[in-house]
Amino acid sequence: GRPEPGLAEHINHISPCDLLLVEGFKYEHIPKIEVYRAEVGEPLLHPNDGNIVAIASDQRLETRLPQFDLDDAGKIADFMLKHVGLG
Repeated sequence: GRPEPGLAEHINHISPCDLLLVEGFKYEHIPKIEVYRAEVGEPLLHPNDGNIVAIASDQRLETRLPQFDLDDAGKIADFMLKHVGLG
């Protein structure tokens, strides 16, 4: 019956690390990669969220943000590491 803990509370329970990836928390003010699948039918978030730094999708989108194929984990990982200064 308790409310779900917020991101800050989760982070307090994590051991120190160089990079922490989280799923969800789309309303937090943190750098994000939007995952977009056209078949889901939801609107894109990046036009209204300046914290989205790239998009992983099953189709090409009209945007100036970097885009990656959903299945290209290597390129997505490289981007993330470069974005945070670790690559």
